[in-house]
Amino acid sequence: MPLLFQLHFETITYLWLLASLLAGMAYAYLLYSNSSDHTKSVRNYLFLIRTVFIALIVFLLFAPPVKTVDYTKEKPLIIIAQDNSASLSISGIKDFNKEKYQKELKALESELSGLYEVRTFNFDSDIKEGLNLNFNGVITDISFALKKITDQFTNRNIGALILGSDGIYNRGINPMYASTNFPAAIYTIALGDTIPKRDLLISNVKHNTIAYLGNQFQIEAELEAFRLRGAKASVKVYSSSGILVSKEIQIDSDEFRQTVPLILPADKKGVQQFIIKIEPLGNELSELNNEQTIYVEVIDGRQKVLIIAHSPHPDIAAIKQSIEVNRNYSVKVIMAADVSVADIGDSDLVVMHQLPSATYNTQSLLSEHVSKPVLYVLGSQTNLTAFSNSQNLLSLVPSGTSQEVSAVVKADFYSFSLSDETKRRIGNWGPLLSPFGNYALKAPGGILLSQQIGKLVTDKPLLFFAESEQNRIGILAGEGIWRWRLEDYQENSNHNASDELLQKTMQYLSSKEDKRKFRVNPSKNAFDENEQISINAELYNDAFELVNIPDVSISIKQKGGKSYSFLFSRTSNAYSLIAGTLPPGEYQFTAQTTLGKVNHKAEGKFMISRQDAELRQTIANHQLMNTIAVQSGGKMIYADQISKLPELLKSNQNVKTVSFEDRKYEEPVNFSIIFFLIVGLLSLEWFLRKRNGLI
Repeated sequence: MPLLFQLHFETITYLWLLASLLAGMAYAYLLYSNSSDHTKSVRNYLFLIRTVFIALIVFLLFAPPVKTVDYTKEKPLIIIAQDNSASLSISGIKDFNKEKYQKELKALESELSGLYEVRTFNFDSDIKEGLNLNFNGVITDISFALKKITDQFTNRNIGALILGSDGIYNRGINPMYASTNFPAAIYTIALGDTIPKRDLLISNVKHNTIAYLGNQFQIEAELEAFRLRGAKASVKVYSSSGILVSKEIQIDSDEFRQTVPLILPADKKGVQQFIIKIEPLGNELSELNNEQTIYVEVIDGRQKVLIIAHSPHPDIAAIKQSIEVNRNYSVKVIMAADVSVADIGDSDLVVMHQLPSATYNTQSLLSEHVSKPVLYVLGSQTNLTAFSNSQNLLSLVPSGTSQEVSAVVKADFYSFSLSDETKRRIGNWGPLLSPFGNYALKAPGGILLSQQIGKLVTDKPLLFFAESEQNRIGILAGEGIWRWRLEDYQENSNHNASDELLQKTMQYLSSKEDKRKFRVNPSKNAFDENEQISINAELYNDAFELVNIPDVSISIKQKGGKSYSFLFSRTSNAYSLIAGTLPPGEYQFTAQTTLGKVNHKAEGKFMISRQDAELRQTIANHQLMNTIAVQSGGKMIYADQISKLPELLKSNQNVKTVSFEDRKYEEPVNFSIIFFLIVGLLSLEWFLRKRNGLI
């Protein structure tokens, strides 16, 4: 590490140096010129030492900066990154010896270490240091490995990257694009076999994660077959009930691909496991890829909406159609003359269309179900006096017949939000027929739409909501929303705005408050086997304030397997747990805590699915490996050509030692050598004076 000094002199510096010498000489002359107690030679030595010492001290007061130049050399950094995923065990050529290959990689590392700095890594879904390979990674993400290496060795003299892989990846972006940002040549070692082997597999299964109880849902199994022309494949789907569906597929080519649609029933509530399996045909490359397991959450989440009508009206069909666009809702329409207490009791939300009326007073039925959310739609048949007495939100005293009113969206409504496009469309729709009279709110409520009469915007509510301890109430003070639905389609060729308005109304009214004081929820219902299990917990006191004072424990048990115990970590006001990775299977958990003298308990379950992405693609992609090498200025070789890599690196002119020059200016007083020089001069002077009896 060479280090050079260079004084930065200017004209004034020379003058100051001369002045410092004169000051030193003057001081020494005054000190020793009249001394007769020692010989002339001793006096001359003392004079010289004192002159240099004083001159040095004076010079340092305004000394020029010292320029230092530090030279360092950095060897080229050679990085060896080896794919450690399970596909290499399947896609490998027949005579590929994994143990021999590992020894050759380590021998390469040893040979290159004499000339370069060498760092080694292995990767699958993550990247780790070293070449301890077992070829069992369940995911391959080559682009992630390239990015991590690039980030870790930023501003380093990277000579080259040696990348060993079969080119099969199942996570991340295409490595061909990720490699364009790599700052050095990439030499790829192409592993695996590009020749298809006899195999039958399920490459992918497309499915929804949620289905509704009582419905059927479709999944799509993507099948692939190689060198099996003329064979028949039997695709079956299993659940805990046994075989649900079976289908025969004729394989008509040596490289066969087909997407098979399968209809499954959602007949059980909860997270259901479905196994899609192809019966093995014998002598296959692997039978592990002949099946896949999926998890679908079957929920009984459909809200039952009951529309009770005074008489048939086009508004009823418009409301029903808009609500049923959302599969979470089912709608039943019944006339007031035929409704019963049981009908209301079986519903989750009630729409009272022009009720109560002069003919039908249905409030006695609602009085038995005071917790039911209700939407009132007022019209010409509504008995406004009976209506005002039936709820605690609005008092409406009629003073004439109905009038046409347009809708104005209120900006200060916060119970739920509408899209800007829907707000714009509502402002352009035609008027509704609204009861004319005096409107007075009995309780605080949120007004979504107010009435505009002609060009006059009023404070009278058109669509508004209120919430009590028992239920939520909505009131639409007008009839004719069927015209809104038609205008929406006429203007935009869809019903998006009218559907959104009514669906958001239903969602707000029917949403149920979770009053549990202890809630424990996994971040999702189904995890992959290499995915971190994340669980969150919330604890509320009697005032429904979040607290996290007591400890929260959880026991997670695999069905028919081991049990794992954990303690939650505290966040700012709740709890969280990262349980790490667990084996595939079905898990149930029980969490417990004690707040004061009250014990709280929460239970649930989640699934961990086996990750078999490495089994779905068995043909090596050497074209990708070659493209990565060529576009980076490197070269692709095969496993039996590893011994050529040292010569390839030597022939690459970009793989060379880099010398760095570090220049900086420092004050001379900061150098330790100056200190020791001053101390040395003082010590020498003291020694001479002591020796000659002057002290």
